Amino acid sequence: MTLPIFLASGPAILVSFVKPLLMFVTFLPWAWLISSKLDKDARIHHLNHHMFNGIHLACGVGALAAMLVIPLFFVGWPVGIVIMAAPIYIYWQIRDRSVPEDLRFSISAAGFTSKLSARKQSRAARGAVIKFLDSEGVEHNVPVKDDPRFTSHLLAEDMIGPALEARATQIDLAVTSGGSTITQTVDGIRYKREQSPPDVAMSLINYLKSVAGLDVEDRRRRQSAEMKLIGPSGEVQLSITTSGSSKGQEIRLVFDRSQRLLKPFDSLGLLSPQLRQLKELQEIHQRHGIVLIGAPPGQGLSTSAYSFVGRHDAYTSNIKTLEGEVLSRIDGVDHLQWDPTNPDVDFATNLQSILRRDPDVVLVGRVTETKAAWVAAEAGMQGPLIYITQQSSTIAGQLREWVRLVGDLKLATASMRVVTNQRLLRTLCPNCRQAYQPTRERLKKMNLPADRIKQLYQASGKVQDKNKIEDCPVCGGSGYLGQTGAFEVMSVDDDARRHLVGGDLKSALAHARRNKMIYLQEAALSKVVSGETTIEEVVRVTASARGSAEAAPRRQAADPAPAT
Repeated sequence: MTLPIFLASGPAILVSFVKPLLMFVTFLPWAWLISSKLDKDARIHHLNHHMFNGIHLACGVGALAAMLVIPLFFVGWPVGIVIMAAPIYIYWQIRDRSVPEDLRFSISAAGFTSKLSARKQSRAARGAVIKFLDSEGVEHNVPVKDDPRFTSHLLAEDMIGPALEARATQIDLAVTSGGSTITQTVDGIRYKREQSPPDVAMSLINYLKSVAGLDVEDRRRRQSAEMKLIGPSGEVQLSITTSGSSKGQEIRLVFDRSQRLLKPFDSLGLLSPQLRQLKELQEIHQRHGIVLIGAPPGQGLSTSAYSFVGRHDAYTSNIKTLEGEVLSRIDGVDHLQWDPTNPDVDFATNLQSILRRDPDVVLVGRVTETKAAWVAAEAGMQGPLIYITQQSSTIAGQLREWVRLVGDLKLATASMRVVTNQRLLRTLCPNCRQAYQPTRERLKKMNLPADRIKQLYQASGKVQDKNKIEDCPVCGGSGYLGQTGAFEVMSVDDDARRHLVGGDLKSALAHARRNKMIYLQEAALSKVVSGETTIEEVVRVTASARGSAEAAPRRQAADPAPAT
């Protein structure tokens, strides 16, 4: 018996495998679009999603039937696609008539590009560790991966992120043809960071300038801007300053400068006797004369100046400032910034204009010209209380410089009330500081009363977690957390003024000492006794101030003033 041909030759392929594959490729994206996109979109915009889903399903069945029933597949297949696409187009038209214009679908090239860019931007923003905001709080777009600036943004994150984590207050980046230098300042100490090639560092500076809205092409003029950044620790105020020369470019980033500058007067670090000494300047009948506030660069001069002014009630007093750069603002105080590029009005003229408005208190930035010093000295005789900042390491140096500027010894000292000088000391971390018993020899060397001091504290930076010694999580392993001021305050009374007019500065200082003026080193050592800081920190900071800390006079050090 002869078998049927189809049995004899095995199973026969009745349909080409290409046709089912095309049908599958057509229905798969259609089903994904309906289920994951259009259904969700209809629900969001409160359209009848049940009705639209039913229409899509019915058209899907109709499309499948057309592809199978129509004899010619390559006629039925496109017909099926049209049947599937028709309700999608109808939904598009109905939807766009019921939603705002900015939410409508668009298949134009511009619309597609815009949506694609927005999608990339959204992904980049979600992956960013740090985001920059302008002064009005508008977020600066994070570059996407294919943007040439993306690498620069990552560099900015690598530079700023660890600095914020380490409690840095400032980052400095300098670029020259020979290389780059990055430093970060923590509690007044600069720490070097890893260097980058000059071209990489330069691209970072250009990126930060563009983010801040500065002129990238201007590489010489000093430029500054205020903005914000959002990082892992939250929102941070960011001050950016750039400058350049023939040697290269520099950029400085300062974090929360305005907030750090405004400290309560009694938290500066002044000792109780010094606070009492300065309190009388707040009395209305005592609110006149010149107060010189001095410190070396980087030792808290601006903070002290703002705090001296901030202790006066700005709502019952007329308070004005004249500054080269307004670093912060005190509520109720009229801050004025001098423009050195204006050739028509010099600093002295600006100051004279302020004094003619009959203020009660005036803060004047560094005075560097005789005319301005003369105007201030003359006004201080019977006018307002005038605070003047000076960059100087000693009170003696401040007095000499002031007399030199005024040019008249009698006028310079006639309105003098108080002269202050200061240093910043790092304070011990309360979480990891360690107590120890100092030797009598060390205490005597520091002129501290060996019979009264049982223990002092030293920086550790380490804590024990079970059986493991690790860096302190509070201070990051430095052993210090924050800073406080050590002050020297000299009151200029009639006797001291008489010595100064006679040109005898040494006798004026000796007279102030007899009136129990606390030397700078003594004020610093009192903070060692109270456990705020260490002997090593006092030696480091005050070694250049009238000799080393070990040379502090015995009489006052034997009975340290109480710390605030």
